Amino acid sequence: MTNNEQPITIKISEFEGPLDLLLHLIRQNKMDIYDIPIAAITQQYLDYLHSMQQLQLDIAGDYLVMAATLMTIKSRYLLPQPATEPDDDEADSDDPRDSLVAELLAYKVYQEAAGELRVKEQARHQHFTREAASVPTELPVPTLTAGITVADLQAAFRQLVAKRRRARPLIKTVTADPISIEDRMHQITTQLQQRPQGTDFALLFTADASDEMLVTTFMAVLELTKQAQLKLTQTDPMGPLHLYLRQDEHDDEH
Repeated sequence: MTNNEQPITIKISEFEGPLDLLLHLIRQNKMDIYDIPIAAITQQYLDYLHSMQQLQLDIAGDYLVMAATLMTIKSRYLLPQPATEPDDDEADSDDPRDSLVAELLAYKVYQEAAGELRVKEQARHQHFTREAASVPTELPVPTLTAGITVADLQAAFRQLVAKRRRARPLIKTVTADPISIEDRMHQITTQLQQRPQGTDFALLFTADASDEMLVTTFMAVLELTKQAQLKLTQTDPMGPLHLYLRQDEHDDEH
């Protein structure tokens, strides 16, 4: 061991594999990963394996394979090298260490990524998620109009959807309904302007309307009611909802 090489300070079972051990040796000796001194790294690697043998510990096969790889690379450096011109591009293209360096670099990338994930995992452990709480029963429910709440409108919508799905045929041609909530709001107000007597909530939906159209129509009615453009009435708690276009503003103008 030369003076600039550091003594081996390794604990048994400290490494996940031979690449992990090699990276440790490279870092400990402050070696350049792109220009590994193959003789020194091979000697330190073998010293580690010998120390494990002296402790009568089994050495995994992949550690032995790496040892053979290092010795093969080292032996190639001991062979006489063919004479080449200084500017010959092939002189640097056949470095026996290239495949080893590529493996080390790839392993280093995954090792660093794993370290970042461990940091994120530790940070996540500091957060605690509160379980979902039910809506308090005493919370006041907003009234849309004439004593009818959002829950009443939702109940009417659920009943309508359930009834339509029971009557839906097993085979149906699916067609798209490319319409926005704003466009549907305009359609509903236009329809109610033509019906001063109002219309039932269920009559807003055509027989072949898709689920998307059902939801869009429901959201349009809800928004129009919140904007005080619609008035809803219900003769009995479980009866159908009837929709009217509010005439308050128009009446005030006359």
